[in-house]
Amino acid sequence: MSEADAVRQGMREIDFVLHSSWRLGKTIVAGWTHQGSRISFCFSEPYNVLGRAAELPRLIRGKRLMGPRTFADTCKALRARAVQMELPFSIGGAKGEVNPLLIENLVKRYAVMETASRAVILFDIVSFSKHTPLEQVAQLSSLEYSINSAVKRMNNAGLRTELARSTVGDGFYVWNRAKGIEADLRCWLALLLILADNALARQKGNARLVPTLRAAFSIGSHFSYHQVEGTTPRGFEYIVGDVTITLARIIAKALPGQILAGAFNRDLPAGAKEAVLDTPGFLARAALIAEKLADVEIGHLPLLGMRAVPTGGTQRQNGSLLYHIGDKHGYTHQAFNIRAAIERDGADTLMLGREANDLSDFAVEAVPYASRASAR
Repeated sequence: MSEADAVRQGMREIDFVLHSSWRLGKTIVAGWTHQGSRISFCFSEPYNVLGRAAELPRLIRGKRLMGPRTFADTCKALRARAVQMELPFSIGGAKGEVNPLLIENLVKRYAVMETASRAVILFDIVSFSKHTPLEQVAQLSSLEYSINSAVKRMNNAGLRTELARSTVGDGFYVWNRAKGIEADLRCWLALLLILADNALARQKGNARLVPTLRAAFSIGSHFSYHQVEGTTPRGFEYIVGDVTITLARIIAKALPGQILAGAFNRDLPAGAKEAVLDTPGFLARAALIAEKLADVEIGHLPLLGMRAVPTGGTQRQNGSLLYHIGDKHGYTHQAFNIRAAIERDGADTLMLGREANDLSDFAVEAVPYASRASAR
């Protein structure tokens, strides 16, 4: 048997063991470990794993791959017996060994995982239910194309981006599969490219076949899981959590064409000049990265620049207005109204979002914003 055949056979065996032990979702993977060609999995009921997660965050945070001691502690805490198997290859980083990441990506389909901080977008098609089924399909397809085009433009500019999405019926949640501050900044820039492509499509095409959008963006925590089709988990993830709930609540009162950005504080890696970026600071940093998109074509014209700012009395951070948006459950969510400018060579500036004086129907409370981001 060749080395490649051994890897394929081993991966099939792993998937068979995972699927058999998963038992249609009766249990999930809490962790796995390996030593040479032996691999071990810790399975337990979802309620057991999630019920212990508050006191044992490692059960759902970080990779499912664990060191031997952490894995043993996990099995003990969950009162679970490890499922072990021998493979026709060794796992590791040495030559001839299989990269653990390949197995991690397979294991994640059978797990529930928490991400502490990630940027997520919510696109909502305005008056979607009032359109005919044919028009609805056309509008969703148009939005999908704008998302795919933004990814291509980002990658062509050397800003590696892979956008995942899940449908909400009349729109999509969208997020960058990569994690970290750079991935979050690129997610924001992708949002601007998507809205720019959509706006140009509306100028050229049939307005009933190209969607009118409202968009929300925020950064927060969420859980990832893989939906089951038939008896097999899908190969891509779905997300639900604080950040998706916030987006759903703030977009509920958004106006057609409006862009909202949640009020967040994004922690930065240790050693960074700043410890935290608030929303205006995050947008300012994104504008610097946007310079790398120069000469990317939008509507067949080279991009010169993109900038986005919270609206208010001035374009300075301390002149921004913060909007308090109440929801049907009595909770209040905070967000900024965003105005963005897309500059292209040989064309007038393309303006996205609503100006502050165009929010008369935005029935929420507005207060001056005072930055709460503080250094460590």
